[in-house]
Amino acid sequence: RKSSISRLLSPGHMKNIIDRIIQGTTVSQSIIHGKDHWDRVCEYGKLIAEKEGLEERILVLFSYFHDCKRLSDGIDPDHGPRAAEYLLTYSSEELGLPIDHQKRLAFACRYHTDERETDDLTIKACWDSDRLDIGRIGVEVDPRRLFTQTAKRIAAGKLKVCW
Repeated sequence: RKSSISRLLSPGHMKNIIDRIIQGTTVSQSIIHGKDHWDRVCEYGKLIAEKEGLEERILVLFSYFHDCKRLSDGIDPDHGPRAAEYLLTYSSEELGLPIDHQKRLAFACRYHTDERETDDLTIKACWDSDRLDIGRIGVEVDPRRLFTQTAKRIAAGKLKVCW
């Protein structure tokens, strides 16, 4: 369920966070793991949050943090943990999140390529929003690896997206 913190940060504040992330990354211009990918993950995340009644702010922030500490577009198994640690350098106030939500967001980033068991549908939705954009590397989305009904509908072509 959405809580009172579900409103997004102001566009200017979010732009400042994105600009800071871009300044601290080497992959922002990458066509595979850069800002264009982050923007698509953001759009999927917002749609999933809306349809599933989840915390949109967490999904939006996930989209910009999850790959920001990749060293390259190649195999980089530690980029999720690095992204989580980087995320924790921000105060919860800067992110507009209570500390427990910031920790959930860090968990989503840390394990987005090496999933851990969780009952938290918002975290699973973060992973879905990233996985839905896997076609950019020529891999078809596997609906069996998706968690939310919305992501499964998108993958099956039953819910159209326009980006």
